[in-house]
Amino acid sequence: MLSDIVQDAGRDQRKVAVLHGLGGIGKTDIVLQYAWQNLAAYTSVLWIYSATTEVLKSSLVIAVQKLISLLAANFAPKQPDYTAIAHDLGIAGLINSSGQLVYNADSDDLEKIEGVVPKWLSMEGNDKWLLVFDNVDDMTVLDRAKHFPQSLSGTIIITSRRRGSVHWGTGSFQVEGLEPDDALSLLLMRASIDQKQLNATGEWYNGHL
Repeated sequence: MLSDIVQDAGRDQRKVAVLHGLGGIGKTDIVLQYAWQNLAAYTSVLWIYSATTEVLKSSLVIAVQKLISLLAANFAPKQPDYTAIAHDLGIAGLINSSGQLVYNADSDDLEKIEGVVPKWLSMEGNDKWLLVFDNVDDMTVLDRAKHFPQSLSGTIIITSRRRGSVHWGTGSFQVEGLEPDDALSLLLMRASIDQKQLNATGEWYNGHL
């Protein structure tokens, strides 16, 4: 289902799939399943929690910190050039000698850090990525001009309770109620319960009632 939506966009067009529906109905789980099943198709997967502006900013900062670690691994062991990494990412002076982000929350530093993800995803040759904006229920939180990479490559997936979010997408799907068996499977997965374990427990109860 989600794979079909992602593939609907043309080859030279960035793919933006939107899943919308009631809260707790399984949108995030569908995207997680898609990401795991298609992990080999992407060179990087970035998951940005987007419920509020503060959550989005925090998630982007975490993503940038992980990106710094990823880029540092390309250098000789124990010799990463964080000054060069900061320059390449457009945040000169905001990475210390240990590779940690350092910024003044009252300045425009945080805005610069927020811009790292779309900037990096727009770099030449970086065209097989998956970017997920999860729980965009307040549509004023996500800014296409600010948060979307400017290149036409890559894949973006958005989950939202708002039907109006479909205007962001090259394809969209309304997630509706699950069939009983699918709902049970989803519940077991979220609770980390094995079906055989549940069956064994049920048999035990039936034998002791």
